[in-house]
Amino acid sequence: MQRNTRPWIRLFIILLLLIISAGIFNVPSQWQATKRINGLNEAINANKPADIYPYLIPELREMLTKEEFVQNFAKERSYPYLSPLYVYLDEVNLAADRRSGEAISTVAARLPGQKMKVKLIYIRGQYYVEAFRDIADESYLLKFQNIKKQATQ
Repeated sequence: MQRNTRPWIRLFIILLLLIISAGIFNVPSQWQATKRINGLNEAINANKPADIYPYLIPELREMLTKEEFVQNFAKERSYPYLSPLYVYLDEVNLAADRRSGEAISTVAARLPGQKMKVKLIYIRGQYYVEAFRDIADESYLLKFQNIKKQATQ
């Protein structure tokens, strides 16, 4: 009778390993949030908007395609008064349920102490960020128009 129970035990162990490896037990965590923000920051520091795009919350990705985001990002960053964007993670603060939070990064820029804060939202097993909305909705163009107006006044 022992022979008959062993295949069931092996099958149970195999199924358990498959479930775990598939991420079914994936839960939001500080480690996962920090890992995602570090990945986002690496894409920002490398100036690779195509790599930034997958980190954006679905709402922002629905506003424009990856190609459009890349074009807008390049145009926004090409403005003469903008210094290159480099960010370094300071902290990740999650809500008690760990399904939302905020990441704070230092911006290595001309202004000491400048910070970049992004909202974190846990959706379908992964953290996404609400960042670069002005690039997604093209409101960064208004910023440029306002700067030009102020310069001529």
